[in-house]
Amino acid sequence: MRYFTYTILALLISTLGMAQKTCCKQANALKTVIYSPELISDQLSPKVNEQSGMVWHKDLFWVINDSDCLPELLAYDINGELKKNLHISNASNKDWEDLAEDEQYIYIGDFGNNRGARKDLRVLRVLKSDMDKQTELVVDSITFVWADQQNFEKRNMKHDFDCEAFFAYGDSLYFFTKNWANKKTRLYSMSKLPGDYKLKPIAEFDVDFMVTGADITADGKTVALVGYKNYRTYMMLFTNIEGENFFAGNALRLDLESLGGSQTEGLVFTDKNELYINTEETRLPQAVYKVDWKRLIRNR
Repeated sequence: MRYFTYTILALLISTLGMAQKTCCKQANALKTVIYSPELISDQLSPKVNEQSGMVWHKDLFWVINDSDCLPELLAYDINGELKKNLHISNASNKDWEDLAEDEQYIYIGDFGNNRGARKDLRVLRVLKSDMDKQTELVVDSITFVWADQQNFEKRNMKHDFDCEAFFAYGDSLYFFTKNWANKKTRLYSMSKLPGDYKLKPIAEFDVDFMVTGADITADGKTVALVGYKNYRTYMMLFTNIEGENFFAGNALRLDLESLGGSQTEGLVFTDKNELYINTEETRLPQAVYKVDWKRLIRNR
């Protein structure tokens, strides 16, 4: 059985407005189980063939497409039928990778960094109230860099400073890196207010896959991460969380082997605490699946 450690690094209060964060106690021993999620729909619109990122808003799955696609927010219902298509008028899609939300905003993570050379990482903020009455949306942005990244040479898929997963919780955004080289993930946080931030790592966890999606339950007690390694999908569930110690408590690793070569990108807890994931079009069609995470936790 493999044990994991992570580094405790305190974030200093800076002139950039970052609040002090501290983590954590050591996570319990890791358990891995094989699990087959329930297929909800693989008959999604071709307009979401590169869907990456996922939130649940007004009984719809909202998604974005991946790098260099149109700057759009798209939404489909539980049956996979496309219902909304909203255009962002003042921002391009350089490498949109994930979505997050709170009561007021949907956040678009434009921070994909496959080559490891980006210095223009940002999060775009969309007012939910605008989404109800407009089809052309204007966004503002929050910019940031990784404080611990020193090398910006192009190292395509051979570095540990990519990011495709984040969520909003409390007054902060929390980021989980996609580490191409060591298959771990690092945790960072920053304010949800517009500004220019320099983020220091809070903690690290050896998930043994490349993280592409993240979300947290409304009560803050469960965090889920999803991603892939060697063309297989994996998920991490962290439960019984206290405060912001996301990597502490009970850790369960899922091998979603039935998804085969699907590229899993998005993950969301709904307002009913149901857990869904989505996949891009590969040799299999784009799809959305449901994970019965509560049963998994009960049976652990």
